[in-house]
This record gives sequence, C-alpha cells and structure tokens, in this order.
Amino acid sequence: MLELVSDLTNYLKRPYLIRIPAKADKPISLLLKLAFICIVVGIGCGMLMGILIGLKLIPDPGPSVIDHKKMSKIVLFAMAVIWAPLSEELLFRAQLRRFTASIAFIAFICGAFLSVIVQTNWAFLISPFIFIILYLVYRYNLARSITLKFEFWERIFPWHFHLTAICFALVHLSNYEKGISLLPLGILYTLPQLAVALVLGYTRMNYGLKYSIILHAMYNFFPVLLFISKY
Repeated sequence: MLELVSDLTNYLKRPYLIRIPAKADKPISLLLKLAFICIVVGIGCGMLMGILIGLKLIPDPGPSVIDHKKMSKIVLFAMAVIWAPLSEELLFRAQLRRFTASIAFIAFICGAFLSVIVQTNWAFLISPFIFIILYLVYRYNLARSITLKFEFWERIFPWHFHLTAICFALVHLSNYEKGISLLPLGILYTLPQLAVALVLGYTRMNYGLKYSIILHAMYNFFPVLLFISKY
C-alpha cells in the first residue's frame, strides 16, 4: 500500500506519458487499494469542504439535486455505478493517451463552458471550429515530425492532465441546485471529485482505461449504497 501511495504521489507531482500501461500482477488487490485511497481522499476533501463552509469561508452551496430528484433506487444505482463511470471515463480519461482526442476534448470543454455561461445549447457550435483550428495548428506545425510532436505533447501533458481533472470536478457542480452560480468558487465545492479524478487519471495512465472505469464504479458504489439504504 505504501509503495502504491508513493508511486501515486510521485506521478501526480509531474504526470508523464506512459505508452504501455503496466500489467497488474494482482488486479483485484490493486483495485481494492486504489478504491481505499479514493475513499480516504474523497472523505478527507469532503471534510475540508465542510470545514470551509462551517467557518463561513465559502458560502453554503445549498441542497443537492439528488435530494429532490424522484428516481427509483434501481435507476439511481445503475446511473451511478454503471452509466456515470463508463461515460465519464470515456470522456475525461480515454483521451489522455491520444493527442488528437485531447484536442477534441479541449474543443468540447470550450463549447460546454460557453453553453453554461450564455445558457444556450447552440453555443456548442463553437466546438467544431475550435477543434478545426487546433487540429490545423497541430497538422501543419507538429505532425510533420514525430519527435517534435512527442516533445510538445510531453511538455504540455502535465498541464492537460490536471486540466482534465479540474474539468471533471467542475462538471459535478451540476449535483447542486445552485449549479453554475457556484462556479466562481466551484473547485472548492468539488474538492472530493478533484482528488478522486487525480487518482483515476493515474490509474488510467498506469494500468489502462478498464481499470479506471472499474475503480470509478467501485468508488461510486459505496456512497450510492449508503444513500439508497438511508431512503
């Protein structure tokens, strides 16, 4: 466990490209350890957020959407443990190993951000244009040389890795009824999601996408189970 925590910490200090994920000797044991780390950091960051709110350093975010959403327990469980891990890992983590896919991700996030700001779905029309511009810059400035492309990607990857985690966290502002109005301090209200996103990113890069999907499902399983048993 300590060796895994050390490796995780060292990787997150400066994320780097890994062409071939490591093959886990004991995948179940690895996933259980990673799930434990996710739970610990998730709870820890949740407590920190609670302290900030309790000390009135940040405003109370208000009630959660799920508290008032009428949804059967089976649907809720399926959404949290199956749909969310699969869709979110495909969107936020799958693209980490592909430069062109990362360009598409950035274009999509720009469209999503603009849509939220102006509160209209048509703002997503900006995404294809951003992708085309970024792709053309890549195609005619970097793609001509594999070495040049790799050196550039290696240089910006740490920034992109953390940007992906931040975007993942901010998306979860939708869990609150106030939603986008919390954006100025959004990262403080999504500290648990940010911490878990970093662990999921490490898992995806070092062991593969299927591991991050399973880990995400395992992490979501526990709070959803508690919420269902409560109601």
